[in-house]
Amino acid sequence: MVGAYMDDALAGRFAAWARGTEGGASAALRRIVSEAMDGKPPSAPAGAGLGQQVGVRLKVPERALLAEVARTRATSPANWLRSLALAHLTRKPQWNAAELDSLRVVARELASIGNNVNQIARALNVAVHTGQYPPHQGLAAKDAAEAVRYEMRRVAAMITGNFDYWGCPMDERPEPVPDAEARDTHAAKAAEKKRKGRPRRRPARFADGEA
Repeated sequence: MVGAYMDDALAGRFAAWARGTEGGASAALRRIVSEAMDGKPPSAPAGAGLGQQVGVRLKVPERALLAEVARTRATSPANWLRSLALAHLTRKPQWNAAELDSLRVVARELASIGNNVNQIARALNVAVHTGQYPPHQGLAAKDAAEAVRYEMRRVAAMITGNFDYWGCPMDERPEPVPDAEARDTHAAKAAEKKRKGRPRRRPARFADGEA
């Protein structure tokens, strides 16, 4: 490790300049030392990645703007440019840490709702075989379905907002699998027809609030 002492003013200027360079202060210092000794940039440190590096030239105001937008997204200028390119090349959302945390929250909510739906399904299955229908189970099923729709709308809004942020035109965004909606609708109608065709027993009476 190489260290150096400098006054606060110089250290502040170097830190401010290094924030706008590839890799931050440590990478900038390595480049300065290597270029002073060998006249060429240093090789990437171990674990820095195996991809090929692509260089771009920006004017000073453009470089400052890039550093600013990367800072607001809590990432480096290089990673911001990479995400911008991948959003257009792969047509996949590019998330930052805060967005990933939000998606994990939604995933947990959907998992919790899924558990509730499974419990409702088991209760309905018992009702089909016994003819005993607890009160309010229809409302519980409707509430669960609405909760699922709400969380899925949140996911769709996040994905749409992500593509909007990266400036992806509509024709660059992923499209649904052909006929996916039609197949899902057909399967739902078939399941409903099968359910209605089952013999039913006369519902038993339950006291209000009894499960």
